[in-house]
Amino acid sequence: MRRITGCLPLAAALLVLAGCGDDSDDGSAGSTAAPSAEASDESGPGEETTEPAADATCTDGPPEAVVTDAGDEPRTLMELSPTAGDTTAVDMRMTMNTTASVDGEESPSMPTPPMLMGMVLTIDDVTDDEITMTVAYDRIEVEGGDPSLQSLLDSMVGVTGTVTTTRSGAFVDGKLDTSGVDPTLAPTMQQLDSQLANLAVPLPTEPVGIGATWDVATAVDSQGFTFCNTFSYTLTSFDGDAYELGVEMAQHAEPTTIEQGGASVELIEAAGSGTGTSAGRLSFPIAGSGSSDTSTSIEMAIDDGSTQQTLDMDMDIQLELSPRE
Repeated sequence: MRRITGCLPLAAALLVLAGCGDDSDDGSAGSTAAPSAEASDESGPGEETTEPAADATCTDGPPEAVVTDAGDEPRTLMELSPTAGDTTAVDMRMTMNTTASVDGEESPSMPTPPMLMGMVLTIDDVTDDEITMTVAYDRIEVEGGDPSLQSLLDSMVGVTGTVTTTRSGAFVDGKLDTSGVDPTLAPTMQQLDSQLANLAVPLPTEPVGIGATWDVATAVDSQGFTFCNTFSYTLTSFDGDAYELGVEMAQHAEPTTIEQGGASVELIEAAGSGTGTSAGRLSFPIAGSGSSDTSTSIEMAIDDGSTQQTLDMDMDIQLELSPRE
């Protein structure tokens, strides 16, 4: 199971990483790549409740697509078949809104301006087992943002990194070179590793057809806390190369206590859900389009030795991934 390490300030990191589980899940990718609309634990009369396969669990090792329904005939093995030198450009638009309360006293909501991130991906190497590609960020903008913020974000343009997946699309490794980025933004850039991971959709390693479903679980580590994101995919369209997927995501974190900056931070509860779509081609290992809408809630208790407070935070994140015209 892939593990993505987070480095943002604690509360923001937990919420952003949980929401990205946009991927994608894996996604969220999502990933990337990833989900929309809130999911409910309750089913109405006559509705069936679908739960992720028990085998899709957050454990160490490569992520695994656990097929729960092989779908209709004819069935085909969806193995990626890119060519070294192939390139594609995509844009990702992200909006989020955060609400918080301290000891039950609500704070004003915190909407953030939509952010647009553009990237160019190039296939470097294709072996029998793995695919390696380079990613270069060529556009980072904040809609309606102030000039000073945009100037800071401009230092992120030109950042490059590498991503490795298996031939079935499972994320193996990813690393960004942030040496030239303003130190203020370096932690934010490191979070893009998780977005890249969620763009890679693990495909089944057995033949499937239209209507096939499979589950993938990923772990997201942040400052000592671990989120488990479970993505459930449904193959809605496939012509032998181009595919479209429906995605549902559920996430949770086990209660944990860590020491952070001289304070004791207890994660009491964290959970989220989302749905969305993802689309791509077997000729390229990264999803080329998709959308997601995820909601995450976190409750924490903070004790700095002199003051004890309970912090409740809710975050809604919307992602749109589109191919560059």
